[in-house]
Amino acid sequence: MIRAKGLLVNTAIVIGGTVLNFLVFLEAYKRLAFPYINEEQRVDNAPYIFIYVLPSFLIVSIVFMILFKVMSTSRHKNC
Repeated sequence: MIRAKGLLVNTAIVIGGTVLNFLVFLEAYKRLAFPYINEEQRVDNAPYIFIYVLPSFLIVSIVFMILFKVMSTSRHKNC
């Protein structure tokens, strides 16, 4: 049960981090790029955002979670 709870917490942190990063990216993209591109370019860019940007934020979030776990376990071993 304890292991499942830890997995649930880690999954929630990864998903939460991914969502927050993606929302910040979308807001910045909307403010910085939208005034300079037309509607056709926006429609053309949308699939690339979901194909490349969203999965990359997910991968980075997972990597940071793994690094955090490795560093925290090595820190506890050294104490």
